[in-house]
Amino acid sequence: MKPIISESVYHTLRHLISTLKSPQVKQLGEELSKAEVVKDDALQRDVVSINSIVEFEDVALKKPIRLQIVLPEEEDLAKRKVSVFAPISIALIGFKQSYSFQWDMPAGTKVLKIIEVRNE
Repeated sequence: MKPIISESVYHTLRHLISTLKSPQVKQLGEELSKAEVVKDDALQRDVVSINSIVEFEDVALKKPIRLQIVLPEEEDLAKRKVSVFAPISIALIGFKQSYSFQWDMPAGTKVLKIIEVRNE
């Protein structure tokens, strides 16, 4: 499955990518280039996007993790708000609830399963 991104999120992230330089920014840009871009009102509610609250599991650890994916200026780890440029955010964005996949993380290859996606 390729990631699905709304037009507005796609344009927001492309703009950020054009102004910043880092390996994470490059990786997010690569993932966006693979994404299917849909009209904002066509994005399903169970797809991970900016501001989504996501519960997922590293299958090997069998421990659910909940976080919110936000723009970099809204990052607040104490409140579990993680930048869209963080490796875990790059892995999750654009994928649907119940989707399981393998992803290369800085700590090694992980199998992730998206348990729940809340978009308010």
